[in-house]
Amino acid sequence: MTVNFVSGMAAENSDIRSHYQKSMKDFAKKNGKVNVNLQAVSYGDIKTKLSSTVNAGNPPAIAEGGALGLKFYNQGKVPNHKPFFDKTDSLPDDLTSANKNSAKFRGKYWSGGAQRHTSSNLGINVQAFKKAGVTNPQKDLATWSQFYDYIEKIDKNQDITAWEETGVYNDLESYWGEARTAYTGGTDPWLRGNPKDPTIVVGSDHKDAPKTDGMIKNCIKLARKFSSNKSASRGDEEIPSLMLTNRVASFMYATPTANRWRQVKSDVKFGWRGGNGDIMLLPNPKLDPEYGAKVGIPELEGVSGEHGGHVWSLEQQTSIFDVSKKKQQAAWDLNVYMLTDKDFALPAWGKYYEAIPGTTSMGKKLLKNYGDKLPSWTTNAIDNVNKYGSQYATTGASWDVKGTSDIRWNNINKTISSSIAGQLSPQEVPKKINQNIKKTLKEQNK
Repeated sequence: MTVNFVSGMAAENSDIRSHYQKSMKDFAKKNGKVNVNLQAVSYGDIKTKLSSTVNAGNPPAIAEGGALGLKFYNQGKVPNHKPFFDKTDSLPDDLTSANKNSAKFRGKYWSGGAQRHTSSNLGINVQAFKKAGVTNPQKDLATWSQFYDYIEKIDKNQDITAWEETGVYNDLESYWGEARTAYTGGTDPWLRGNPKDPTIVVGSDHKDAPKTDGMIKNCIKLARKFSSNKSASRGDEEIPSLMLTNRVASFMYATPTANRWRQVKSDVKFGWRGGNGDIMLLPNPKLDPEYGAKVGIPELEGVSGEHGGHVWSLEQQTSIFDVSKKKQQAAWDLNVYMLTDKDFALPAWGKYYEAIPGTTSMGKKLLKNYGDKLPSWTTNAIDNVNKYGSQYATTGASWDVKGTSDIRWNNINKTISSSIAGQLSPQEVPKKINQNIKKTLKEQNK
């Protein structure tokens, strides 16, 4: 039989697309009975693609639908995946913590996991920060106060954008990571409690609201002061060329994928290298008690947190759809192959698109087999996730609410993006987000 597979990952670049195409043939050879019709669709177009085919009654057997798969699960168009897991020896136990958190909804599995994860971190232009006086970036850029002092120096003394916010709403996951740095222990900055009637922290009278609201204002304030006038519509894909041509000094959307930078400059030098590197990846700064007073955000005065970031896992979740039982099983076999087969996973995430594998055991194998070949840009990102644990988490997965996607992209990100563009004052944003979330929850629970 032939199963249709809609993949966003396979459309990310020509190298990973070629690897996926070859791997589908490898799977067919190893499986013996199943051919795969790979449909490489950009993540930006997957929503349209899946919505049209699923609603027309012609869904693919398997797709990287992300949170859209959760929507279809709640509509009865994606089955509970637990029976599939029950027939698998190592899963779901071997899934990463980000995968386990994302693949479940109120105790049931709507997904088979994501093949890989990326995470958000601080990325810096080494030469710009060296000129500003940084000698030990891990120590000199550890807190928000330190980071602010240096980007202020860069802004005043260098002909370069000191900090560029990826302010287009579908790339504002940078804020999700920034918000976590006001907290410790993986505390969720936005929603908590009973999924059927959650407590909304942002824009409320909750005791933790000042932390979340303050970091929203910080995101907007820094974007307005230091970023270009294009930041409200700036996507992360544009940043590598801007940084490697000395037009941008830093951003908070640095992911493990080094190939994106090599495509701009084949001989790019990753890491500090005694101040002779090109770009470096660091953990997001942690909030320190002095920062709020320094930048004029009262909500953050006296508040401290830990390094943290957003882990992309919910976005890449792979779901089996409501097709025949035989095709569902074949699709599940393909999912297991992509998670556990070293011929697919190791070159995929170690060579063609550096990332964190979707299973713990494959992550260990990746470091063992590719550790000395991976650039510091990638290994630093992996180290941050390992070192800071729950502070690097998937935004929205733990909420278990039906409107997760709308809350993340529309209620939070679009509102912040509109303020970066000057359409709302920073003071208005938290309350506006709160109102939008309440509306979304009410509509989804009808």
